[in-house]
Amino acid sequence: MKKTTLLILCLPLLAGCGVKREYVRMRDQLDYLETSQKKMEAQMTLMDSLLRAQTDITYQLNAEMRTRWGSLNERMMSMDQQYEDQRSRTMVQALPLGSSQPDSRGITPPAPPDKPKDNGSKPDPKQLYDTAYLDITRGNYDLAIAGFREFLKLYPSSSLADNSQYWIGEGYYAQKKYQEALAEFEKVLAQYPNQDKAAAAYYKSGLCYKELGRAMEARKSWQTLINKFPRSPEAGLAQDRIKELP
Repeated sequence: MKKTTLLILCLPLLAGCGVKREYVRMRDQLDYLETSQKKMEAQMTLMDSLLRAQTDITYQLNAEMRTRWGSLNERMMSMDQQYEDQRSRTMVQALPLGSSQPDSRGITPPAPPDKPKDNGSKPDPKQLYDTAYLDITRGNYDLAIAGFREFLKLYPSSSLADNSQYWIGEGYYAQKKYQEALAEFEKVLAQYPNQDKAAAAYYKSGLCYKELGRAMEARKSWQTLINKFPRSPEAGLAQDRIKELP
């Protein structure tokens, strides 16, 4: 009887010990979950920082590539002009001396009288183009524009006609006259849609639209460039520009 009574009296104590152990176990689990959550939040914060850093690096690389491409384009323009200058000098040196040489008797014949200039004759197309091109590389934009317009007026069917029309647009763009530049680049696309300067004209048209605050037209111009000339250098630049649009 006494043993039974003692057992009955101890039951509440045993039950209390079980509840306490369960409470401790649950508390440990909650602490573990809380610690795990903090670790996950720290990892997510780190990943977000890394992603932002990667995005910044990508943007900087794209900007650097655009800058280098522009510098390379300027260097190519300069080298092209140097080549043309050298070729002109070579042609002059290769001209036959003829009457400028003294004859075998040591008597130098008099120079022939100057021929009267024919005011109706047209200037040499290559010389006219090279002069205008040299002006554009030197920053003489108004002179360059006038020269290229004269070239188009005199030689509208020349293989350099599309280049001349394009450089007129570049002359205006360099002066930040974006509306005038846009009109000239659109002439390239309308008159020479499949020529060498078409891709560059699409790209520069997009830049003009962007500067004029016409983002939708800029996107359309660059997307057309990507679709029509996917392998051109300008197509890659256009893709970067589209990503920058709002």
